Amino acid sequence: FSQIVLIAISASIGPFVGQNWGAKKYLRVHQALRLSFLFCLFWGVLVTVILAATAPWLASLFNSNPEVITITATYLVIVPISYAGAGVILVASSTFNALGKPLPSVVMMVTRMVVLYIPLAYLGSQLFGVNGIFAAACISNVAVGLGAYIWNQKTCNIKTVLELDKNSVSAGMG
Repeated sequence: FSQIVLIAISASIGPFVGQNWGAKKYLRVHQALRLSFLFCLFWGVLVTVILAATAPWLASLFNSNPEVITITATYLVIVPISYAGAGVILVASSTFNALGKPLPSVVMMVTRMVVLYIPLAYLGSQLFGVNGIFAAACISNVAVGLGAYIWNQKTCNIKTVLELDKNSVSAGMG
């Protein structure tokens, strides 16, 4: 439930980026991405705080077994730390797809799952049990989220955007 908002942002940013980039409104794209990434951060922090504060109570709504409640509550404390990163991955992926560049999206998803999560989950489970698996999800989302943000910023950075914007204005005046 808590990630529905992030999925909705990523679903809406793709068409917005595609339409505005195609219309050579690069500054609008840059501003929309900046706001989207900031919202992902805000939402991630908000959800993390709420879920961490209510984790045992929420877990008890679904099951009365103390062991299940403990494991679920631990999940609700660890994994949401990475929701901001997961949101950034979704927004960046939609942006790259809208720009006709699907390869970065594939690289991000493969890196997150195959390169990071699976090996870290295995190692984490051996060293820390189920908490290691939860930490692996968190580390994978945060690491790839940071990488996605940097990659997206290099593609749609303000310097590139302003240069493209200047060139499109110059071309229109000629």
